[in-house]
Amino acid sequence: MQACSEHITHLAGVWAHGWALSRGVAPPTALGRAHRLEVGLPQHRVRYVVACGRDLASHAPAWTGPGTVVKAFLSGPETEAVLGPRWRVGEGEVLMSADLSAGCDPAPEPYRIQVQSQGATHRALALAPDGRVAAEAWAALHAGHAVFDRVVTDPEHRRRGLGRALMGALGRISAGQGAHTGVLVATEDGRALYTALGWSVVCEVTPALLPEGALTAP
Repeated sequence: MQACSEHITHLAGVWAHGWALSRGVAPPTALGRAHRLEVGLPQHRVRYVVACGRDLASHAPAWTGPGTVVKAFLSGPETEAVLGPRWRVGEGEVLMSADLSAGCDPAPEPYRIQVQSQGATHRALALAPDGRVAAEAWAALHAGHAVFDRVVTDPEHRRRGLGRALMGALGRISAGQGAHTGVLVATEDGRALYTALGWSVVCEVTPALLPEGALTAP
């Protein structure tokens, strides 16, 4: 079983707090070194974030409610071995980080960037000439870090540098508010974009779901 890393455990906690801010849910509650978030959505009633295999093995037997999501900062095989066959283990993801810069790339013509801020949460939009949202991204600040989330570009507007421009705008604003490091969880599709922007992989991340409708006991 993978040894617990204090650095990864810390970043997992930062990510959990930033994700809660970005998604507008209550801050996570600590379960030792794991974190619980009340989400309240179908097939996503509650979310647990855990970065240590021993912690996952210790807590998982009590996580029996249908609609439970786990975000394990561990490899897929290790997560699957601990959780067992009742869980649906998803495609592998990666935790990434980068130093934040005060500079940013301008929006490519003919788009313009608009940032909406509320406290420690920022939403950046790339607007097309007709005012429609072509791309968006979020960042939420916690403990000197900016947690990036929901970086999405409309298919009609991809490969035009919008993701780069949005990430740069959020990085500049976050750095101006005292954040020094960016953190995000990326899919394999998103990994290439962030790598090109100078982000580095920290560890593997594995999502898992206990589906609603599943039995809660053998």
